[in-house]
Amino acid sequence: MAEHETQWDFVGTRVRQARADAGMTVRELARRIGVSASHVSQVERGIGAFSVPALYAVARELDVSMHALLDPPDPSSSRDGRPGSAVVDLVEAGIVQRASEHPSIMLGSGPRWSRLTAGGEENAEFLEVVYAPRTARPDVDIRHEGREYGIVITGELTVEVDGATTTLGAGDSIVFDSTRPHRFWNSSDGEVRAIWFVRDTLPGEAAPHA
Repeated sequence: MAEHETQWDFVGTRVRQARADAGMTVRELARRIGVSASHVSQVERGIGAFSVPALYAVARELDVSMHALLDPPDPSSSRDGRPGSAVVDLVEAGIVQRASEHPSIMLGSGPRWSRLTAGGEENAEFLEVVYAPRTARPDVDIRHEGREYGIVITGELTVEVDGATTTLGAGDSIVFDSTRPHRFWNSSDGEVRAIWFVRDTLPGEAAPHA
């Protein structure tokens, strides 16, 4: 499937701008998210990539949304269909997202995320997640606000929530509170493709419980 691969150079520029707006130094941001200052500097210069835990931590510490960091700089692109058709209207209205138009990004030492919405959604992420074969168990837990819903489409994904581990096969699904420590990896010889929906906790709303 052809996708628009997001480059870390413009993501790094957005991280640098958000950090500057927050009045935070590179060293302070690095301390807060648990990585080295040189790694933050590399990401900001477009020659490095954050892991999933680090990316969520950056969004939290800089008080920005994930899509504010990751959305392509120019979401407009060529559209499929015939002029004047209902399909063209739905695409241009941002309701339909063609398979060839999914923006994607490769996370550091981890999966590739492809956004399944035409634009960034407030308080939610709808993603296809692809794990390459034989990826190692992540060194750091992922924790953030919200609730996650996932289903494996192909392959076998190892999941760990609160230290408990199991393997999800095709058709298996999972739902849990995102504040619980969790990790995902693919120890199999085949690629894993999964669909993931992450719903943020809304302002004034109590955090959900699994």
